[in-house]
Amino acid sequence: MTGNKRLGKEEVIVFPTDTVPGIGCFLSTECVEKLRRLTKRPKNKPFAILLSDEKDIEKWVLLIPPCYHKLSGFLPGPLTLIFKGKNTLPQGVLSKNGTVGIRIPNCESVRDLIRDAGMPLIATSANPSGKGIPHEIDEVKLEYDRLIAGSGGSGRSSTVLDISGKQPVLLRNGEISIIEIEKAIKEEILVTKGIPIHILYVCSANICRSPMAEEHLKSLMKDLSNVETRSAGTIAIYGISPSIGATKTMEECNIETHHLSIPVAKPVLMWADFIFVMEEKHKDYLTDLSPENKEKIVFLRNFKDNSRPREIEDPIGKGIETYRMVFSEIERANKRIAAYLKRKFQY
Repeated sequence: MTGNKRLGKEEVIVFPTDTVPGIGCFLSTECVEKLRRLTKRPKNKPFAILLSDEKDIEKWVLLIPPCYHKLSGFLPGPLTLIFKGKNTLPQGVLSKNGTVGIRIPNCESVRDLIRDAGMPLIATSANPSGKGIPHEIDEVKLEYDRLIAGSGGSGRSSTVLDISGKQPVLLRNGEISIIEIEKAIKEEILVTKGIPIHILYVCSANICRSPMAEEHLKSLMKDLSNVETRSAGTIAIYGISPSIGATKTMEECNIETHHLSIPVAKPVLMWADFIFVMEEKHKDYLTDLSPENKEKIVFLRNFKDNSRPREIEDPIGKGIETYRMVFSEIERANKRIAAYLKRKFQY
């Protein structure tokens, strides 16, 4: 059903957001149960609430942690924050741990809807729980009472960050990257079990530096299944084995590889949580290719090293000593990365 008549308090609404289409209804115990039946959402997965303005957050939470103010620059936007919630919230919105997820979507029509009603929306993505998420409103297959028209958002879910405890914890990867969050709050966050971290290395032809870096990190992270790695090249072609020098250098370090080169493309940049590059020209190329991912791009030698940007030389066509020197630089950087990643999962 569509239309402009005033919404009933228990009507189920499908609406656009800045990420993916949502489904929800206004805050009440009855609506929690109605929405749960429609989406087949398990009882141990509470719904978030959507607000129209930041000033309304304090109405629903017990405490606003200091780090919130550093994250508020992402709002309105694709970030769901978990707070300690007030016990006046209905179960199913308030979790068993006493927390509540709050999001302020960067979608004016939805925020106007919330303002007009004078109460939050209980909401989730517009799909049966655990099933594929629609990218456009017309892909929604669930039953609903009212449709708010609008175009699709980014197609990627909001990032979910729990700030209710001593240290922020990532509960879901999404539109806002780990790097962006940590840059904003100036501290490391933890990552809950089961959430993968995606590492991408980029060089030129993807036959020397980036495959050496990828295979070396794999060798360091064998005990951590949550970390997934890839490598690609800005001028690579498909299917080329690593250079003789790269292969020999890896063999000297007991690293086996079956790598074949691939050109970098936008989907793999979207996949990555961290994009490590070797030279300024790689960073420039990737920024032009996908500006929305530029915050994830880091010089490999500069990870957790605040000195001026430092490049890693291309060893192609040079002797084995150059390859060994390059590998040594990669090794030092990767050891910092591995230590950082292992700290992430101490939760």
